[in-house]
Amino acid sequence: MALFFKSKATRENRIENSGRWPIRLTNFFLVDDYEFPPSQYPEIFFVKEGTFLHETDTGNQALRRGAIVINHPSNRHTIKQPEEVLLVRIRFLPEWLAKDYSTVIDSPDVLSLFFDQSWFHYPTDSTLHVMSMRDEQVEYVENEIALLQEVLRAGRHLEPIARIGLLKLMLILGDEYHYYWRGDNRMELRPEVRTALDFIERNVTSGENLKLKDLEPATDMTQDHLGRVFRKATGVTLVDYAQRRRIHHAAYRLLTTTETAKDISEQLGFTDSAHFSKSFQKYFNLSPNVYRQKYGSTAESD
Repeated sequence: MALFFKSKATRENRIENSGRWPIRLTNFFLVDDYEFPPSQYPEIFFVKEGTFLHETDTGNQALRRGAIVINHPSNRHTIKQPEEVLLVRIRFLPEWLAKDYSTVIDSPDVLSLFFDQSWFHYPTDSTLHVMSMRDEQVEYVENEIALLQEVLRAGRHLEPIARIGLLKLMLILGDEYHYYWRGDNRMELRPEVRTALDFIERNVTSGENLKLKDLEPATDMTQDHLGRVFRKATGVTLVDYAQRRRIHHAAYRLLTTTETAKDISEQLGFTDSAHFSKSFQKYFNLSPNVYRQKYGSTAESD
């Protein structure tokens, strides 16, 4: 939970929440300094109104209406000297978009900006990104956020319109990210790496046993060579990545269906329920059942 830093002013910071997991939207009306401690979720911040000084571990930056902050877990940042600020924050569970693999992988800027740490451990100097949008794009983002907030307030957080709304917002911001950095911050995936990613995705969703040896003729690389190339590109091994995708697809089903953990483990190719539970616990620090209770359709709003 974020911390307040109150001054002698008669007005106070105010927070309004909308939605339930797997996506939460919060409006911050700020008149005093406000610190955001490290979060365990990816976050999108949109400056809708006002100006302030944005303080991070790497320095300070003046931000105004139209600025975007993308924050991955573990970063602390602070709003200082806010002038009538309205800041919108969107938190989401990356695994909720497990079935949107094709959209994400075919959008390199979306992959780079929103999924490089949850799908991979992509080596980067910072996992907190700040950019200013072009004036003509600000209204589009405002409209997408307004629609998303309306959907969440209506309790439709698990409906496709909420997920597709988030994806559409990501695509717009990814395009702005590419324009802002002129493509310099985009993940570049060699064709062999992309082939491996597609192979693993088909394998995971079909529930078949993963045979990395089968990648050799498809990539024209030995398994060892491909493994080194893959790890250099993503920061994770082929086996680790495949397990992440399997866990993400399992989490998606826990979020959106009433299937039992046993059925999910069988459909996704885990050895047995015990193997599934142990693997899931290792990744999320929660058992499948506790994860469903906390984030699934029956979870209570917090």
